[in-house]
Amino acid sequence: MEHHHIWHVLGDILLILGLAGFVIPFLQRLRISPVLGYLLCGIIIGPYSLGVLPYDVPWASAIVITDLALIQILAELGVIFLLFMIGLELTFSRLWDLRKLVLGLGSAQILVTGVIIFFIALQFNNNLAVSLLVGASFALSSTAIVMQLLTDKHMISRPVGRLSFAVLLMQDLTVVPILVLVGTLSGQSGDGLLLALIWALATAIVVVVSIIVAGKLLLRPVMRALSPAQTIEWLFAIILFLIIGSAFLTQSFGLSAALGAFLAGLLIAETEYRHEVEVIVEPVKGLLMGIFFLSVGMAINVATIADHLFWLPVSVIGIFLIKTIAFYPLARLFGATKKHAAHSAVLLAQCGEFAFIIIGLALTGKLLPEQDAQFLLLVASISLLITPLTAWFGPLAERLVSFGAAEANEDELAFDDLRERHVIIGGFGRVGQTMAHILEDQKIPYLALDNNALAISQARADGYPVMFGDVRKMELWNRLNINEATAAVLTIDDFNVSGSIVKTLRQKWPLIPIVVRIRDIHHVSEYYEAGATIVVPETLESSLKLVLTLFDQMGIEEECAEDIVNKYRQKVMSDHSKSDHHG
Repeated sequence: MEHHHIWHVLGDILLILGLAGFVIPFLQRLRISPVLGYLLCGIIIGPYSLGVLPYDVPWASAIVITDLALIQILAELGVIFLLFMIGLELTFSRLWDLRKLVLGLGSAQILVTGVIIFFIALQFNNNLAVSLLVGASFALSSTAIVMQLLTDKHMISRPVGRLSFAVLLMQDLTVVPILVLVGTLSGQSGDGLLLALIWALATAIVVVVSIIVAGKLLLRPVMRALSPAQTIEWLFAIILFLIIGSAFLTQSFGLSAALGAFLAGLLIAETEYRHEVEVIVEPVKGLLMGIFFLSVGMAINVATIADHLFWLPVSVIGIFLIKTIAFYPLARLFGATKKHAAHSAVLLAQCGEFAFIIIGLALTGKLLPEQDAQFLLLVASISLLITPLTAWFGPLAERLVSFGAAEANEDELAFDDLRERHVIIGGFGRVGQTMAHILEDQKIPYLALDNNALAISQARADGYPVMFGDVRKMELWNRLNINEATAAVLTIDDFNVSGSIVKTLRQKWPLIPIVVRIRDIHHVSEYYEAGATIVVPETLESSLKLVLTLFDQMGIEEECAEDIVNKYRQKVMSDHSKSDHHG
C-alpha cells in the first residue's frame, strides 16, 4: 500500500514537471502569461475538473491530480518561496528611492480601496472578520502579471512602470501584516478580537525585530567565514537553511511560515551575496511560483460558476471599476500626470495572487464557508485571466483623460517626467539596446537618443523610451533633464562625432559621469582629455572576457584571474595613451 502511494505521488510530480517543461512554454509561444497558463492547467487537472473522471475513465488518472494533501504541500511551498523572492528583491535603498510613492501612494491605495470593498462586503451580510479579509485581499493587485506586462512593453523604467512598481512594492510589504491578521482572526470571537489582534501584532513585531537583528549581526560574518568553500552547494544549502529555519521559527510563534521566508529574503538582500543567490534561485523561481498558481487552479471548482451566473460577472466588473476609480485621484494627488494615473489605474485594477493565499488561509481557519471561498476564488481567478485584455485599455484611458486638455500635447514618451536618477543613452543601436535591456531588468530608468528614423520608429512601437534626434544637439540632452541624470552613455563609435559630444557635454554639465563605448583602443587618451569619465574599448573588453572564460575553464581562481586581466588592461591603456601623446 505504501509502495503504491509513493508511485502515485511520483506520478503527480511527473505530471507537474511535464506541464512546466512542455505545456507552459507552448502556451507562452501563444503569448499566454505563465501565471494564467498555470492557473488554467491547475483547473483542468484538478480534483474538480478531470479529477471526477478517473473512476469511470481509467486513462484519465494519468493526467489528473486528486491528492489534496499533496496540493496543499505544494501550495505552501510555493507561497514560502514566493515571499522569499519578494524579500530578496527588496532593499532599503530601493525603498528609499521610491519612498514617496511606496509609502504614500501605495499605503493610500490599499487603505482607500480596502475600506470601500470592506463596506460593500458588509452590505452582503458578511461578518466583520470576513469583510476585513475581503477588503484587504481584494485591495491588492497581481505583482506577477503586472510586472510581466510592463516588461513586455518595456515600461518598467518609464513613469507608468515606476508608478505601478511602487504601489506593487507596498502591496507586497502589506501582505505580511495581512497574514498576521488572518492568523489572528481565525477562531476569534468579536469580543476578544481587538485584544487578540494587539497581542498578535506585538508578538509579530518582537519576532520580526529579533530575526532581523540576529540576522544582521550573525548572517554576514558567518557567510564570510564559510565563503572560502566557494561551492554552489554550500550557498544553496545556506539559502534553504535560512528559508526553512526562518519559516519554522515564525510558524512556531503562531505567525505565518511565509513571513519567515520573506524575512530570510530581506536579510540576504542586504548582503554581498544577494546577486549570487538570485543567480542560483532564478532557474527554480519560475517553477516554484508556477507550482503555487497550479495549486490555486486545482482548488477552484469551476462547476460553481453555474451557481453565480449573475453575481460573478457583476463582482469582477465591480472590482475593476472600484479599483480604477479609487486609484486615479490618489495618483493625481501624489503628483502623477493624468495620463500616467489613468494608465496605472487600469493596470492595477485586478485582484492579486495573494488573494488566493489569504482566502485559502481564511478557509483553513474556518473564517469562510466553502461556498463563499469558492466564489471569491473565482472572482480573483477571472480578474487575473482577463487582465492581459483589460491592459489594452491603458493607452485608451490615457487618451480619454487627456482629450481636449493641455496635457494632451505632452511628449508621448513623457521624457520630462523622469526627474532624477535616470541614464541617458546616446545612440540606440546594438550596444544601446543591450544596455537598455539590462537597465530594464534592474528597473533603472533610462532615455535614449538616435537619428535612425526607421529603427527609432520600430523601437517606439515596441515601447522603448527613445527620442529621434541628433545626439550632437545639446538642447536635446537638456530636454532629457541631464542635470538630474545618473550618467550619460555614448554608444556610437565615430570619434569625430563622439569626441566633440563628450567635450561639449563636459563643458555644459561638468559633474555628469560620461561613459563612452569605442570600437578599439585608439584615441583613448583623447576621449579622457575631452572629459570622458570611463572609456570602454569594445575589442579589448571582448578579448579580456574571452581570457576570463579561458581562465575559469583552466581552474584559475576568479579573484586571481580578475587581477591578471585588470593589470593587462591598465598596461594596454597606458601604452596607447603614451602612444597617442607621442603621435
